[in-house]
Amino acid sequence: MAVGVGLVVGLPSVGVIVDPAGKRVIVTPTEPLDLGSVESFIVGAPPRRVDVIAPDVRDAWTASHDVVLGAAWITRAASNKVTAFSAVCPHLGCAITWDESSYVCPCHDSRFGADGTQRTGPAERGLDPLPVEVRDGRLSLTWVRYKLGTSTRGPA
Repeated sequence: MAVGVGLVVGLPSVGVIVDPAGKRVIVTPTEPLDLGSVESFIVGAPPRRVDVIAPDVRDAWTASHDVVLGAAWITRAASNKVTAFSAVCPHLGCAITWDESSYVCPCHDSRFGADGTQRTGPAERGLDPLPVEVRDGRLSLTWVRYKLGTSTRGPA
């Protein structure tokens, strides 16, 4: 009798725990994320740091809303070309800042030009570009997390 009660109680519990393991896990969205009107990025202005926020991130166990994936530095040139760089240092992942003429990693003093090229410091490559496009006057960015600490650029 005790074995029967144990099975009745235990089997559904095991099912609840094991079930999510067979489902697809989504870490970050793969579709472009809306960053707002392209007009909010002033032509020729210094780079502007923008949080990259996913409206929904789901995995096999949970669903979260308005998740900050990271940050991007956005510039809009006189030619209306928009560029975006990840605000994550390619050396060890520290947060990149802007200091009037270059991007700076405050952790190990790597410096990057306005075009994202590596100038000084231990970083082995330039800043990582993020795909951006303008659709119907709105700026869309695709978030990519890159491998750290290597001279070659590749998604993590």
